[in-house]
Amino acid sequence: MIGRRSHEPELQAAEYVSGEMRRRERRRFDAHLVGCEDCWREVSFGWKGRGLAEASREVAPPGLRDEIRAALSIAARPSRAPRRLAVGAVAVALVVLLTLGAVAILGHRQPGAIDAAITAARTETLASRGPSTHAPPDLSEEGLVLVMGERVDLAGLPSDAFMYRDAAGESVFLFVSGSRFPTARDSTARPDGMGWQARSDGMTLVCGDRPVNYLVISENPSLVGPVEHMVKTSGVFVA
Repeated sequence: MIGRRSHEPELQAAEYVSGEMRRRERRRFDAHLVGCEDCWREVSFGWKGRGLAEASREVAPPGLRDEIRAALSIAARPSRAPRRLAVGAVAVALVVLLTLGAVAILGHRQPGAIDAAITAARTETLASRGPSTHAPPDLSEEGLVLVMGERVDLAGLPSDAFMYRDAAGESVFLFVSGSRFPTARDSTARPDGMGWQARSDGMTLVCGDRPVNYLVISENPSLVGPVEHMVKTSGVFVA
């Protein structure tokens, strides 16, 4: 029953989100949510917390997933302790577990320079540190128009960065550095022994070190080859 004397937003929201509320009570609570700001807020917080926990399940260690689910199940059970104290304790525990899950997720990320380059390509933005040290390569014969050419810092790796766009509006990024780029996770060695290639976050990455250290990234794999070919054969870059 949802009435003044039995109105317990934290407990009822926990039972509602966890699915432990009985069907008849759930229907009443659905109607109650329309007019109760307190219960609606608690349910919203509950769904957000559950979503964060479930979002980490694919990359977090199995043991951590079990601990997060245990914390969620505890939140759904009545306690003899004061409601706000009990829910607060569970919330703190869940934050700690989610923090550990975030650490586990970060452990699966790419090396810093690669992650920064992927982010730049995905967002199509370059945090300029000044003009590029190399002149922007001309890729007009490949149907690619230069959009940006800047000096950037990829997590401590200074690089020149060039962004091109084709007639369809798709972009490709070329990064050139005086130092070697780190190897991406889950990459494979190139058949010619010159660097590596990888797929990450929906992006195609190709990296080499001759005649210069370079990294080409695009969501469209067909744009990567022409840019790499230019780097290798045009004589634009000097090691």
